[in-house]
Amino acid sequence: MKRGKPPTAEQKRWHDWLAEQGDYMALDAVVELHHPVGSTGKHNKVEIGQWWVIPLGYTSHRSPTGLHGDCSVFHGYRLGETRKEIEKAIFSRLVAHYHHQHKCLPCPADVIKAIQDYHR
Repeated sequence: MKRGKPPTAEQKRWHDWLAEQGDYMALDAVVELHHPVGSTGKHNKVEIGQWWVIPLGYTSHRSPTGLHGDCSVFHGYRLGETRKEIEKAIFSRLVAHYHHQHKCLPCPADVIKAIQDYHR
């Protein structure tokens, strides 16, 4: 298994802020950072893996009803139908929340665009 580079200081600050937000679905106290495309993911030659991260607890992340299961824990929240739609919606909401708090984007604009355009 190929291991990616560790997060940069800027990416680590983003990860720390995300962890402080707690489980996005507020189902669990302990947060796991979910990487929708893995830590080395790229789209259109833009590295997005360490940026496209969302904080989830076990129930919304790894349980049979979570993202790695049938995604039913997310039904009714208007986040999307597919796993990638849900992941992109949560990421977009977290970016907006960060921007509202800090008056800046948490990651480069080309990364946000690449994540929005991601279609696999």
